[in-house]
Amino acid sequence: MAEPQEYLVHHIQDALATDPRARELGVDVQVAGDRVVLTGTAATPAQRASIAEVVAELADGYEVVNEMTVLSPAEDETIEELS
Repeated sequence: MAEPQEYLVHHIQDALATDPRARELGVDVQVAGDRVVLTGTAATPAQRASIAEVVAELADGYEVVNEMTVLSPAEDETIEELS
């Protein structure tokens, strides 16, 4: 936990944008004490888990709290019925 919190947040956001396991720009990252809190929306449960994995690798010594939501199929797909 030696690096300043702002640096850690920036480092995590950069990694989430570039790491092939995550590739996500819309994650809100906050550091509160010894916790890194993630909020936002992931496309799938697998992406949500991958994002937490990437963050855990970078935030050594911090507890990662993943409060991200996952899009439901109803939000992800729109089915239009034609009559």
